[in-house]
Amino acid sequence: MLYRELVIVLSNQAFRVLKDREQVKDIIQEVFISLYTRRDELPEAVNIVGYLNNAVKYKVSNQLRNQLLKENHHQALIRQAHQQEAAPTVHLEQYELKNKIARSINILPQKCREVFMLSYYGNMGYKAIAQEMGISVKTVEKHMSKALQVLRRELKEEHYLSMLLVAASTLI
Repeated sequence: MLYRELVIVLSNQAFRVLKDREQVKDIIQEVFISLYTRRDELPEAVNIVGYLNNAVKYKVSNQLRNQLLKENHHQALIRQAHQQEAAPTVHLEQYELKNKIARSINILPQKCREVFMLSYYGNMGYKAIAQEMGISVKTVEKHMSKALQVLRRELKEEHYLSMLLVAASTLI
């Protein structure tokens, strides 16, 4: 009963970010299985709809992060295959920088990471992120500001221009 009432809303929420019906279907299924297996652990006063919304947001955020890591690995393999076309050190530096960016994103606090991933990899504006996460635009701005501060600090010894070029190539 609960599944039928919420599956469309939760699926639409996840699809707006992921744009992949199969991934959305898997995430929704995982969330409901998790709810069922943890049903005895949840307090009676828990807001099930809120719990499910947060669980879907968390799974979507993790999916985006995993896609980024996979994409970085895949691109590194492609670069290795085309190593004869360019200097090996350039490929290695780009690979290392992308991995450092991915590791830096992973150390962000959860909300900051979600906001950052939705903005940069989900191509969502602050207003859309605020609606998606159920927070104010000002809170989105604060999370984004904090995320960028942490990333700047983590990547400070790297060349800022190189980081932008690698980040831009990841988005293409």
